Amino acid sequence: MAFSRMSGQEASKLSMSDLKFDLEWDRVEGSRGDELAATWARLSVVVDGSVVSEVYDHRSLSIRRHLFIPLYPLAEWLASHWWALLYEPEVPGREGYELRHNLRFGREGFAFPELIIKPTGELALIEWRPFDLPEAQVSFPSSGTRTLELAGIRQSLAALIDTVADRLDHQGVTDTFLHREWQDIRVADEEETAFCVAAARLGRDPYGLDDADTDAILAAADRMPGQWQDDFFAVADSRDLAAQIRLVEEAQGLARSTSDGFESVAELRKRTEKIDSKRAPWDQGYAVAKKLRDQLGLNAAPLNSNSSLAGAFGIVSLDGIALADLAARKLFDAMVDSEDGENPGFLTTKQRPEQIRFAFCRALFEYLTATETPSALVTAARTERQKRNRAFAAEFLAPADWIREQVSETWVGPDEVDEWADELGVSTAVVEHQIENHRLAEIVRY
Repeated sequence: MAFSRMSGQEASKLSMSDLKFDLEWDRVEGSRGDELAATWARLSVVVDGSVVSEVYDHRSLSIRRHLFIPLYPLAEWLASHWWALLYEPEVPGREGYELRHNLRFGREGFAFPELIIKPTGELALIEWRPFDLPEAQVSFPSSGTRTLELAGIRQSLAALIDTVADRLDHQGVTDTFLHREWQDIRVADEEETAFCVAAARLGRDPYGLDDADTDAILAAADRMPGQWQDDFFAVADSRDLAAQIRLVEEAQGLARSTSDGFESVAELRKRTEKIDSKRAPWDQGYAVAKKLRDQLGLNAAPLNSNSSLAGAFGIVSLDGIALADLAARKLFDAMVDSEDGENPGFLTTKQRPEQIRFAFCRALFEYLTATETPSALVTAARTERQKRNRAFAAEFLAPADWIREQVSETWVGPDEVDEWADELGVSTAVVEHQIENHRLAEIVRY
């Protein structure tokens, strides 16, 4: 197998955030099934100090901080969805994503809140939201979002599964589906782990694949460049891997054929400071964009045409980097690659001028800041890599300082957003994101 190696480094801490499961075992007589009878417990779920398990009981008109449920169904669901929970990033349009990432679906008829884990790389976004269970006459009123270290989440989930498995053993309940599934996960070697991660990124259960699907994933890993594998598997369709691999390989050849026009960008890469991994992904993108604008002497001047953007980098033209292929649009927004290891070539599946500029800047960020091979796929996946390059493109093409100068009130309307987007040569969505992310004003939508 030729899977890329998983990083052994843990993400640097953004905060002391954590995910905690606090439980106290109990016993309920008359439970159906030994697994349920052995694992009744009072469970509190806490995310960064917020009690996600806070529940309002409509019968007693009271609020409590814990659930009273058997933990076997939840532990079994966690083990069954282990690889997806930790390694499948969110991708727009991916079918059944929440079924694999919302712990509510592990409740098996018992009361449990909506708690969604969305891995992004070395970090993960945890979301929880209000949820009513009329049949149980309870409600979960709490809501919130936190970005946590994936390593800490993995440790907390594993500890919960271990605790439930140990409880089963002590109660004389052995050789359950949970025991078998969890053992397979714990003994997986490096190659098997890499395969399971690839399958999970595709939205597939690695233990439920037939031989044809397994062979297709292995073949894709053999042909796909190592640094592209995570991004490719996150957006690819497991039912059509062979055709999609061919499409990406053809696009890679086209990208390399554009490299003659980007010599100045290769020189710029040598002078570009690499990203600071201790910062949040979006902050990393913003910081690189600001430094690059200063380095190029652009200040906050708009780059609202392909020619002005090309001129800023000493490029003759951005003509020829757009690929009109509907199938390719589902796989990537842009790519950057180099045949000789020096001059980069760029390709984008976007067609409108403002989209081409934005996609080019996303790929440019990957090329300039890569510490090793300056080659990357830019996709729609919501991962740390893609968040960084989106933030870079937004700040480089729509500088927050420029927008700040235009804001005269504490709020802005759609007419102003449209006007600024036109002047900057970006979409209205980019301007709106910049206003919201930099807290420049409140956007009022009529």
